[in-house]
Amino acid sequence: MHIKDIKLFLQQNDFDAYLVSHGNRFIGEEILDSEHKIKHLCGFSGSNGLLIISRKKCFLLVDGRYELQALMETDASQITIIHQNPTLLNAAEILRQNKLTNIGYDAWCQSAAEMKEVAAQYSDLHFADGGDLLQIDSQKPIKILRRDIAYAGQSAVDKMRLIKQQLQQQNADYLLLTSASSVSWLFNIYAQDLPYTPIVRAYALIDNDGNFTLFADNLQTDLPHENMQNLISFLQKNGAEKIIYDAATTPQKLVFPQMQNVSDICQNLKAIKNKTELNGMIESHIRDGAALSKLLFWLEKNKQNKTELDVVQKLHEFRIEQNLFFSESFATIAGAGSNGAVVHYQPNKQTNCALEENQLLLLDSGGQYLDGTTDVTRTIILGKPQKQQIEHFTMVLKAHIALANTVFSADTTGAELDDIARQPLRQKNMDYKHGTGHGVACFGNVHEGPVSISSRCQKCFTENMVTSIEPGFYLENKYGIRIENLYYTQSQKDGRLHFIYLTKVPIDKRLIDKYMLSADEQNWLNKYHACVYTSLQQYMTEEEKQWLEEACSPL
Repeated sequence: MHIKDIKLFLQQNDFDAYLVSHGNRFIGEEILDSEHKIKHLCGFSGSNGLLIISRKKCFLLVDGRYELQALMETDASQITIIHQNPTLLNAAEILRQNKLTNIGYDAWCQSAAEMKEVAAQYSDLHFADGGDLLQIDSQKPIKILRRDIAYAGQSAVDKMRLIKQQLQQQNADYLLLTSASSVSWLFNIYAQDLPYTPIVRAYALIDNDGNFTLFADNLQTDLPHENMQNLISFLQKNGAEKIIYDAATTPQKLVFPQMQNVSDICQNLKAIKNKTELNGMIESHIRDGAALSKLLFWLEKNKQNKTELDVVQKLHEFRIEQNLFFSESFATIAGAGSNGAVVHYQPNKQTNCALEENQLLLLDSGGQYLDGTTDVTRTIILGKPQKQQIEHFTMVLKAHIALANTVFSADTTGAELDDIARQPLRQKNMDYKHGTGHGVACFGNVHEGPVSISSRCQKCFTENMVTSIEPGFYLENKYGIRIENLYYTQSQKDGRLHFIYLTKVPIDKRLIDKYMLSADEQNWLNKYHACVYTSLQQYMTEEEKQWLEEACSPL
């Protein structure tokens, strides 16, 4: 089905518009490329978007990360790009402005929380379940694998005790878990069907005795499981029993009167890493840092006649040599020159370009290891930098250090931390249109809630949470700069928190004007590089080790 077919559907069913969301019934989770409905309809391949198709117009809502990409990938004569966070609430405002009131949508793909919020604020809009018009969700069999406690650090039995306690506290009969990442964490299971995220795409229904059933249409496992239709039937007929669920991740399709909205306890529990997970994150980042550092050494010697895709492939080769490697944690971003200004640019056969002398290369990548998940961005000069490149890079580094060096109270919100990173840049009229940081799972989602470092986050960090810090600056049609490390939070004796770096990869000193850095900033960078060298030297050949020593030498 294509856009013209959906417009015909609107006419035949008396709808003014139809909503197409990025995801499927596993809201907020990674999807297969073959499941990307928005890409199928209009060409936009980004990981966050919402498409409104009316009888006359089409609107695509994208956030700041994808403004340039959306313009590059869509037909401006067919699609109007709206630079707004692609939430249902923002879509509702577009619908109202265009006097579109009867709206069709797939009730599997919109959360109950968003539908309730829109209904409260836009009572003049009428939403009806129009079903899945494209029907391209994968039904390929998924084999469930068990995660060893040596990596998970806590058994599924011990985790289930916490779930039973919640059910008792809520005086509930059942808990419905619709977050695939929560289900995977709770039962210490994983799968290989997604290219970058080792979660099992299934729901779980758990009773107050700890008995459970997984629900999906395509599981291969000895764990108790049934198909999705049986879950709907159960929810429909069990009106006398109290079922708790999280409206933020539960599709509107599954909400019935006897159900009560309660926050998913697993989201908070898995964000706080246990000792085993934290040790795994530390060790996996050292191995991953060795792979990326080997790539940087190789690139310095072999950049001639190479392309962005050559860099992607070579980095993959270095990663698969590392112990416990499972997959990349997302598709590698390798943006040379102006491509680096497209925040989430990913090279393909059509866009792949050659590396050029004296050009900036923005390289954002990560790995999934059985003991941890990594995400790191380095901006590299392929030759000699220009004065403007050095100034912009140094300002981004100052922004990174400003937050990485912050000591903060436990009631500091993610929005307040976000502002700390932006302050040095704003003093030079610089900024970036993406968040400063996101949570990261341990062998799971590279973007993990519930806390983030962004202007919209009013939640706070606790000890042993993992986050990225990744300020940037982007000059359209010229270059992009981003410096990203992962950190975990640690408590001090006074109860305040500070960041401890996990990422171990050199920062390109050729792009730094040390006279723009304060003594404290230089000291931070020198200490960081000393730690990188100490951590990685054992993984390097003699020639690589000599390069690493210079790359990590004091300013």
